[in-house]
Amino acid sequence: MNINHLLIFTLLLLYINFRSNTYENFTGEVNQASCVERILNYECLDEDKKNKLNEDCDSFELYISTGLVNISCDDKTLYDTLLCNKMLSEGACECSYGRKQIAGICNVDPINISCPAELQSKDLAIIEKIEELQTESRKCENVERKEKELLDIAGTLRTLMKGNGLLKGSNTKNYIVILVVVCVVIGLILYIKKK
Repeated sequence: MNINHLLIFTLLLLYINFRSNTYENFTGEVNQASCVERILNYECLDEDKKNKLNEDCDSFELYISTGLVNISCDDKTLYDTLLCNKMLSEGACECSYGRKQIAGICNVDPINISCPAELQSKDLAIIEKIEELQTESRKCENVERKEKELLDIAGTLRTLMKGNGLLKGSNTKNYIVILVVVCVVIGLILYIKKK
């Protein structure tokens, strides 16, 4: 055997050894974290890398929203969950396009991942304020309606009192008494309403 054959044989052994220990830029121990990292590095998109990842990582389990699953490219829910979490951690919710992507891809069953409300949109805060104002307006409308009802009741009482001869004298005094009674009743209603 000459030196050329020995050199070729050595290089071939080194290549085989290197090829079996290193796979497409992956070096190190195969564990749960490295398997997740490989999925996040899009190894599931290449058929050879996908098969190797499935072979290396199928024995590891990971808990996601649907339960405990084996780490594999073939589990679409796991794959989508990991990529959606990566999108969130990389700031997808901070721009309109990212929020749309999260809403379209991640906010579906069984994943149900969405952007936090405070990051969804400034429009959302405006809508919440409008709804709050509408609620306050309804309260004011209720108070105005109650005041009108009270004035109607006071008018009816005055008419009854006049009809029964309970009201005598000048109309000014009568109006002042009625106004005081109405103010007291309105004050009581507002006090009760606030409690």
